[in-house]
Amino acid sequence: VSSVCGAAGDETPLHLEHLSVYRVFWTTGSYQGDLHGHLEDLLLIFYKNGFPSAETPYVFNGDFVDRGKESIEILLVLFAFLLLYPHDVHLNRGNHEDHIVNLRYGFTKEVLGKYQVHGKMILKLLQKIFSWLPLATVIDQKVLILHGGISDKTDLNVIAKLDRHRVRPDSMCLDVLWSDPMSQNGCVPNEVRGGGCYWGPDVTHKVLDTHKLQLLIRSHECKQEGYEFCHNGRVLTIFSASNYYDVGSNRGAYIRLGPDLIPHFKQFQSSRSTRELTLRQR
Repeated sequence: VSSVCGAAGDETPLHLEHLSVYRVFWTTGSYQGDLHGHLEDLLLIFYKNGFPSAETPYVFNGDFVDRGKESIEILLVLFAFLLLYPHDVHLNRGNHEDHIVNLRYGFTKEVLGKYQVHGKMILKLLQKIFSWLPLATVIDQKVLILHGGISDKTDLNVIAKLDRHRVRPDSMCLDVLWSDPMSQNGCVPNEVRGGGCYWGPDVTHKVLDTHKLQLLIRSHECKQEGYEFCHNGRVLTIFSASNYYDVGSNRGAYIRLGPDLIPHFKQFQSSRSTRELTLRQR
């Protein structure tokens, strides 16, 4: 654990010294939503789609940890692939990549329970790595990928220059990490989550059109089928933790985008039978 996290910690400033908005140009790619400690779902994605590589690039859209029981294992797998393929594996930050949230939703307890001697050191190192993760990824200058959402103040040029190591209460960082879409026009405080906002289709069209983007891919909300469109098809929510509330409560999904940028959805639901399929990957 210390070796992989330490390597990621040493590599992170070098690999992620770019701006908070990371821009890539791919002919094809795969995009995942929240995993929340569901290692079986991550392994099932790899079984179906292939391991990350130069030929199979991935964007993981935050919330790797908390709630599930195998968050640290997910981080070890993702960090290892990040080190192997730094140009083909990208990890956006989610609202759960935060030490205060981790205290409440289980990740801190998991790490301290599994690593009783070095747990505090590992947590400190992980928080450093979390703070270096980009807030957003732009694909082919047409698709914006971020964890939560946007607001009527969102400006990617400003976000790109933000000090992402400090998430201030009035910062655009909170909008990126915590916001949710709503069906009505406008932008109002997200009082349910206590951070970010609810934004409407008018805000989506304004932000995407201003930056000449076609589609916003976000995560942050569990969807029964693993994905859901809103705002006239310009906002797409993807959620990759199946059985999130209970066994059978929802499917997980991931997206594949080709040169035409048309989303192709791959749904799944981990179970005893899928566990046998991914056994060789463990």
